[in-house]
Amino acid sequence: MTDFRTVVALVCEATDDDSARRIIAALIEWTGPAVLAVPTPRQDDTRPALNERRLLLRAELCERAEAGETLVQPRDFTAWAEEHGLSRPWLQGEFKRLTESGFLQRDAHGSYTILHSHRHPA
Repeated sequence: MTDFRTVVALVCEATDDDSARRIIAALIEWTGPAVLAVPTPRQDDTRPALNERRLLLRAELCERAEAGETLVQPRDFTAWAEEHGLSRPWLQGEFKRLTESGFLQRDAHGSYTILHSHRHPA
């Protein structure tokens, strides 16, 4: 049976992915499988570069506008942001930046109108 000292020793010696797997296995053995839920790692561990993230968001907004969905909220993009490895604070910051640039217009608390799309550039 794994004890606390063994887990701490494994953590202190961790240097690579194999060490991480041993630590997780020791924690599961020490705490029991029901206590520790290990998240599944993302397939793509790298986030796109800042400019690429901005282009992805702008393209998504354009697609929605061209589909007739011009009134949006950041929360409408939660699943999309998670899929692209983006955080909610980053998304909200980008909505603010796009509002300041004139791409979006803030209507009410948390609601935005898409003013431009690929077909109707700023």
